[in-house]
Amino acid sequence: MIVRALLALALVAGAAVASPAFADTKSQLDSAKRALGAAQARLDQATAAWQAAEARLNQTRNDITSTRAAIDQLQRTVDRIQARLQRRAVLAFENGPAGTIDLLLSSGSFTEFSDRVEFLGSMAQADTDLVLEREVATEQLQRKQQNLAELSIRQAGQAQTLQSSRSNLVSVVGDYQSQVADLTARFKEEQQALTFLGQRVNAGGAIARCPVAGPNSFVDSFGWPRSGGRTHQGIDLIAPYGTPVVAVQPGTAEAHPNSLGGNAVIVYGPGGDWTYYAHLSSYGQMGQVGVGTVIGHVGSTGDTNVNHLHFEYHPGGGSAVDAYQALLAVC
Repeated sequence: MIVRALLALALVAGAAVASPAFADTKSQLDSAKRALGAAQARLDQATAAWQAAEARLNQTRNDITSTRAAIDQLQRTVDRIQARLQRRAVLAFENGPAGTIDLLLSSGSFTEFSDRVEFLGSMAQADTDLVLEREVATEQLQRKQQNLAELSIRQAGQAQTLQSSRSNLVSVVGDYQSQVADLTARFKEEQQALTFLGQRVNAGGAIARCPVAGPNSFVDSFGWPRSGGRTHQGIDLIAPYGTPVVAVQPGTAEAHPNSLGGNAVIVYGPGGDWTYYAHLSSYGQMGQVGVGTVIGHVGSTGDTNVNHLHFEYHPGGGSAVDAYQALLAVC
């Protein structure tokens, strides 16, 4: 993304290499292109590692939730069977064993005697079946408990991996931000700096420009698992804290703070489309906005601890769709 923009800028500079001053500018641009290309690659790798670690941890959390539910169900089954067996033991103790002679003497007819023998036999078989059912349920319960212990160990390891990948991502973003700040200082014109950072406009697209007006990194994480059995309904654009977040379509911007997204904005656009921007550190302009209007700034509010923009696109007001390819065209 950024490398292509740098290459274009380098070609413009190269076309004017008619003096040593322009030659020096081209040399600086070439050096900047190589440095930022390497930095973008590191940032993309760190972003992918963080997203993958988060997905694995959330899947394990979902597995733990379902395993605990299965354990509760099996424990209730074992308790229910045990209660029935205890009741059967009490009845046997109170009534005592009934021998065949007792049954014969107390029966009014041979048919009644036969029915009583058959009934007692079925009761004995039922007791045996109950004992077997209890043993099976107990074995399943022990396996689920062992599985839960293994999942808990896995969760701890994945949480550590996630924290490590987050720390690495934060470090890479910091390095990248420093390089961008240094290069932007050399090219003071704001529009030139935006072009330098790979921000492009796609006037004919539903997503007309990049929602993050600055250096960023993202992977196609749409549909990846999230805690609570949810799936990821957007694209996470990793960017430095405070980077401007802009509207990708004209419309009406409204603040929609919530527990998951933190400081969030919805822009209601033409044709029923709407776009969602979450985890903002602060809000920008609300009300009527145009493409490129600053509606907030990148942060980590809500259910996250990594500075990034969670972006969703809902065409026609329906469910979110994967906006990865559309973002690639403008970011």
